[in-house]
Amino acid sequence: MLELVSAKGDARTERQSSWLSSLGGVRDRLATSAGLLQLSFAGFVLLHFSTQAYRASTDGALPESGFERAPWFVGVLLILLWLPFTVFGVRKLSLSFTRGRLPGAAAEQRALAVVEPLSLAFVLLFGWLHGALMAWPLLSGSLGEADLRPELVAGLSSTWHGFPVKGMVYLCAVGAAAFCAARLTLAALPAARAPLARAVVGVAVLAYLLGSYAVIRSGSGSLLP
Repeated sequence: MLELVSAKGDARTERQSSWLSSLGGVRDRLATSAGLLQLSFAGFVLLHFSTQAYRASTDGALPESGFERAPWFVGVLLILLWLPFTVFGVRKLSLSFTRGRLPGAAAEQRALAVVEPLSLAFVLLFGWLHGALMAWPLLSGSLGEADLRPELVAGLSSTWHGFPVKGMVYLCAVGAAAFCAARLTLAALPAARAPLARAVVGVAVLAYLLGSYAVIRSGSGSLLP
Protein backbone atom coordinates (compact mmCIF):
# COMPACT_ATOMS: atom_id res chain seq x y z
CA MET A 1 0.00 0.00 0.00
CA LEU A 2 2.81 2.41 0.89
CA GLU A 3 4.54 1.70 -2.38
CA LEU A 4 1.31 2.35 -4.29
CA VAL A 5 0.77 5.69 -2.53
CA SER A 6 4.38 6.63 -3.19
CA ALA A 7 3.99 5.80 -6.87
CA LYS A 8 0.87 7.98 -7.10
CA GLY A 9 2.68 10.82 -5.40
CA ASP A 10 5.60 10.53 -7.77
CA ALA A 11 3.26 10.56 -10.77
CA ARG A 12 1.52 13.65 -9.44
CA THR A 13 4.88 15.32 -8.92
CA GLU A 14 5.95 14.47 -12.45
CA ARG A 15 2.72 15.90 -13.87
CA GLN A 16 3.16 19.09 -11.87
CA SER A 17 6.77 19.48 -12.94
CA SER A 18 5.79 18.86 -16.57
CA TRP A 19 3.07 21.54 -16.34
CA LEU A 20 5.47 23.99 -14.71
CA SER A 21 8.12 23.34 -17.33
CA SER A 22 5.56 23.92 -20.09
CA LEU A 23 4.50 27.18 -18.45
CA GLY A 24 8.14 28.19 -18.14
CA GLY A 25 8.66 27.45 -21.83
CA VAL A 26 5.73 29.71 -22.75
CA ARG A 27 7.18 32.50 -20.59
CA ASP A 28 10.59 32.08 -22.18
CA ARG A 29 9.12 32.30 -25.68
CA LEU A 30 7.14 35.40 -24.73
CA ALA A 31 10.23 36.98 -23.22
CA THR A 32 12.19 36.26 -26.40
CA SER A 33 9.51 37.80 -28.62
CA ALA A 34 8.69 40.67 -26.24
CA GLY A 35 10.26 43.29 -28.49
CA LEU A 36 8.33 42.14 -31.55
CA LEU A 37 5.12 41.96 -29.49
CA GLN A 38 5.59 45.51 -28.21
CA LEU A 39 6.18 46.88 -31.70
CA SER A 40 3.21 44.89 -33.03
CA PHE A 41 0.95 46.41 -30.37
CA ALA A 42 2.18 49.91 -31.22
CA GLY A 43 1.57 49.28 -34.92
CA PHE A 44 -1.91 47.96 -34.18
CA VAL A 45 -2.77 51.07 -32.14
CA LEU A 46 -1.72 53.39 -34.96
CA LEU A 47 -3.46 51.32 -37.65
CA HIS A 48 -6.65 50.85 -35.63
CA PHE A 49 -6.98 54.53 -34.73
CA SER A 50 -6.20 55.58 -38.31
CA THR A 51 -8.81 53.19 -39.71
CA GLN A 52 -11.46 54.29 -37.23
CA ALA A 53 -10.74 57.96 -37.95
CA TYR A 54 -11.13 57.28 -41.67
CA ARG A 55 -14.37 55.38 -41.11
CA ALA A 56 -15.71 58.14 -38.88
CA SER A 57 -15.05 60.79 -41.51
CA THR A 58 -16.31 58.87 -44.55
CA ASP A 59 -19.07 56.50 -43.41
CA GLY A 60 -22.64 57.52 -43.98
CA ALA A 61 -25.71 56.77 -41.92
CA LEU A 62 -25.50 53.10 -42.93
CA PRO A 63 -21.77 52.29 -43.10
CA GLU A 64 -20.59 49.45 -45.26
CA SER A 65 -18.67 46.46 -43.98
CA GLY A 66 -14.90 46.83 -43.81
CA PHE A 67 -12.10 44.28 -43.68
CA GLU A 68 -11.35 45.20 -40.06
CA ARG A 69 -14.87 44.06 -39.14
CA ALA A 70 -14.65 40.65 -40.80
CA PRO A 71 -15.04 37.86 -38.21
CA TRP A 72 -12.01 35.94 -39.49
CA PHE A 73 -9.80 39.04 -39.20
CA VAL A 74 -11.01 39.82 -35.68
CA GLY A 75 -10.46 36.20 -34.62
CA VAL A 76 -6.93 36.09 -36.01
CA LEU A 77 -6.14 39.41 -34.33
CA LEU A 78 -7.36 38.13 -30.98
CA ILE A 79 -5.35 34.92 -31.16
CA LEU A 80 -2.11 36.22 -32.66
CA LEU A 81 -1.88 39.64 -31.01
CA TRP A 82 -4.25 40.31 -28.15
CA LEU A 83 -3.91 37.04 -26.23
CA PRO A 84 -0.06 37.08 -26.28
CA PHE A 85 -0.06 40.78 -25.45
CA THR A 86 -2.37 40.13 -22.50
CA VAL A 87 0.02 37.50 -21.11
CA PHE A 88 2.91 39.89 -21.66
CA GLY A 89 1.01 42.77 -20.06
CA VAL A 90 -0.01 40.79 -16.97
CA ARG A 91 3.57 39.60 -16.50
CA LYS A 92 4.85 43.16 -16.87
CA LEU A 93 2.30 44.40 -14.35
CA SER A 94 3.28 41.73 -11.83
CA LEU A 95 6.93 42.72 -12.19
CA SER A 96 6.07 46.40 -11.80
CA PHE A 97 4.04 45.86 -8.64
CA THR A 98 6.61 43.56 -7.04
CA ARG A 99 9.46 45.94 -7.83
CA GLY A 100 7.94 48.58 -5.54
CA ARG A 101 8.99 52.21 -5.35
CA LEU A 102 12.21 53.72 -6.68
CA PRO A 103 13.39 56.00 -3.86
CA GLY A 104 16.74 56.78 -5.45
CA ALA A 105 15.38 57.52 -8.92
CA ALA A 106 14.58 60.87 -10.45
CA ALA A 107 11.11 62.38 -10.16
CA GLU A 108 10.33 61.60 -13.81
CA GLN A 109 11.28 57.94 -13.38
CA ARG A 110 9.19 57.64 -10.23
CA ALA A 111 6.22 59.18 -12.02
CA LEU A 112 6.61 56.81 -14.98
CA ALA A 113 6.89 53.87 -12.58
CA VAL A 114 3.38 54.75 -11.37
CA VAL A 115 1.75 55.88 -14.62
CA GLU A 116 3.01 53.06 -16.86
CA PRO A 117 1.47 50.11 -14.97
CA LEU A 118 -1.77 52.01 -14.38
CA SER A 119 -2.15 52.86 -18.06
CA LEU A 120 -1.25 49.31 -19.11
CA ALA A 121 -3.78 47.86 -16.66
CA PHE A 122 -6.44 50.23 -18.01
CA VAL A 123 -5.63 49.23 -21.60
CA LEU A 124 -5.88 45.52 -20.78
CA LEU A 125 -9.15 45.93 -18.89
CA PHE A 126 -10.70 48.15 -21.54
CA GLY A 127 -9.51 45.85 -24.33
CA TRP A 128 -11.25 42.83 -22.84
CA LEU A 129 -14.43 44.77 -22.10
CA HIS A 130 -14.41 46.26 -25.60
CA GLY A 131 -13.86 42.79 -27.04
CA ALA A 132 -16.72 41.35 -24.99
CA LEU A 133 -19.06 44.07 -26.24
CA MET A 134 -17.92 44.19 -29.87
CA ALA A 135 -15.71 41.28 -30.91
CA TRP A 136 -17.55 38.43 -29.19
CA PRO A 137 -21.01 39.30 -30.63
CA LEU A 138 -19.38 39.51 -34.05
CA LEU A 139 -17.60 36.15 -33.69
CA SER A 140 -20.67 34.44 -32.23
CA GLY A 141 -22.89 35.67 -35.06
CA SER A 142 -25.28 37.65 -32.87
CA LEU A 143 -24.06 40.85 -34.51
CA GLY A 144 -23.40 41.31 -38.22
CA GLU A 145 -20.49 43.17 -39.78
CA ALA A 146 -22.73 45.97 -41.00
CA ASP A 147 -24.27 46.35 -37.53
CA LEU A 148 -21.00 46.61 -35.65
CA ARG A 149 -20.23 50.27 -36.27
CA PRO A 150 -23.82 51.53 -35.73
CA GLU A 151 -23.79 49.67 -32.42
CA LEU A 152 -20.57 51.41 -31.45
CA VAL A 153 -21.87 54.83 -32.55
CA ALA A 154 -25.06 54.29 -30.55
CA GLY A 155 -23.02 53.54 -27.44
CA LEU A 156 -20.69 56.50 -27.89
CA SER A 157 -23.58 58.91 -28.49
CA SER A 158 -25.47 57.74 -25.39
CA THR A 159 -25.41 59.80 -22.18
CA TRP A 160 -25.91 59.21 -18.47
CA HIS A 161 -27.51 62.15 -16.68
CA GLY A 162 -26.41 64.32 -19.59
CA PHE A 163 -22.79 63.17 -19.55
CA PRO A 164 -21.28 61.06 -22.39
CA VAL A 165 -19.74 58.61 -19.91
CA LYS A 166 -18.98 55.91 -22.46
CA GLY A 167 -17.39 58.40 -24.84
CA MET A 168 -15.23 59.76 -22.02
CA VAL A 169 -14.08 56.24 -21.13
CA TYR A 170 -13.17 55.63 -24.78
CA LEU A 171 -11.19 58.87 -24.88
CA CYS A 172 -9.28 57.83 -21.77
CA ALA A 173 -8.60 54.44 -23.37
CA VAL A 174 -7.30 56.15 -26.51
CA GLY A 175 -4.88 58.22 -24.45
CA ALA A 176 -3.73 55.23 -22.39
CA ALA A 177 -3.22 53.10 -25.51
CA ALA A 178 -1.20 55.82 -27.27
CA PHE A 179 0.93 56.33 -24.15
CA CYS A 180 1.54 52.57 -23.77
CA ALA A 181 2.39 52.27 -27.45
CA ALA A 182 5.01 55.01 -27.14
CA ARG A 183 6.55 53.61 -23.95
CA LEU A 184 6.63 50.03 -25.24
CA THR A 185 8.19 51.13 -28.52
CA LEU A 186 10.90 53.06 -26.70
CA ALA A 187 11.49 50.04 -24.44
CA ALA A 188 11.85 47.79 -27.49
CA LEU A 189 14.43 50.23 -28.90
CA PRO A 190 16.70 50.77 -25.88
CA ALA A 191 19.45 52.33 -27.97
CA ALA A 192 17.09 54.83 -29.58
CA ARG A 193 18.66 58.25 -30.11
CA ALA A 194 16.93 61.52 -29.37
CA PRO A 195 15.59 62.11 -32.94
CA LEU A 196 14.15 58.60 -33.07
CA ALA A 197 12.63 58.98 -29.60
CA ARG A 198 11.01 62.25 -30.65
CA ALA A 199 9.66 60.57 -33.78
CA VAL A 200 8.13 57.79 -31.67
CA VAL A 201 6.47 60.34 -29.40
CA GLY A 202 5.23 62.28 -32.41
CA VAL A 203 3.66 59.17 -33.94
CA ALA A 204 2.03 58.38 -30.59
CA VAL A 205 0.58 61.90 -30.43
CA LEU A 206 -0.71 61.48 -33.98
CA ALA A 207 -2.34 58.17 -32.99
CA TYR A 208 -3.96 59.88 -30.00
CA LEU A 209 -5.34 62.66 -32.18
CA LEU A 210 -6.71 60.19 -34.72
CA GLY A 211 -8.30 58.03 -32.04
CA SER A 212 -9.81 61.03 -30.26
CA TYR A 213 -11.18 62.32 -33.57
CA ALA A 214 -12.78 58.94 -34.25
CA VAL A 215 -14.44 58.83 -30.83
CA ILE A 216 -15.71 62.43 -30.93
CA ARG A 217 -16.84 62.18 -34.54
CA SER A 218 -18.64 58.89 -33.96
CA GLY A 219 -20.29 60.08 -30.78
CA SER A 220 -21.36 63.54 -31.86
CA GLY A 221 -21.31 63.56 -35.65
CA SER A 222 -18.74 66.35 -35.73
CA LEU A 223 -15.19 67.03 -34.56
CA LEU A 224 -16.48 69.10 -31.65
CA PRO A 225 -19.83 68.62 -29.86
